[in-house]
Amino acid sequence: MKKRVIALTGAVLIGLSGCGTADEEETEEVTVSTSESSPAEKGIVAGSMEPTLVEMDMQEGQMMYLYKIKNQTEREKPFVFPSGQKIDFEVTNNKGEVVYRDSENKMYTQAIEELTLKQGEEFTQKVALPKLDSGSYTLSVWLTAKGESNYKVKKDITIK
Repeated sequence: MKKRVIALTGAVLIGLSGCGTADEEETEEVTVSTSESSPAEKGIVAGSMEPTLVEMDMQEGQMMYLYKIKNQTEREKPFVFPSGQKIDFEVTNNKGEVVYRDSENKMYTQAIEELTLKQGEEFTQKVALPKLDSGSYTLSVWLTAKGESNYKVKKDITIK
């Protein structure tokens, strides 16, 4: 029994030693909320999970977006994440070349996390873009849940 406790403790310590991040550009803020709007305004549409990307005000000189997924289905929707990372995003230039991918050179907690969106609930997470040269780009954001559709959203952006 003592050997099992020691082995389990060692495994936990090894797992925790890999936690951290190399670069903290993205604000890790995850929100799940229930919509209080009227049913006529935002009714439930059977079978539809609606991802959206909304531009926010700049914060500390960074362009900010809000990635949202709203459960418009008639059932609860469970998501299983293989790590602490909930979303990923990349910025591509007008030639289709990836100029930035958020998960590159970052580490995430290695713990399985579960999230269940009830009917009408919304998952949101902020996306902070890196500093980019002036030009036209495409921002793509997607959910990193295991075995799921990635609910990818794309938005064309212009930096002046």
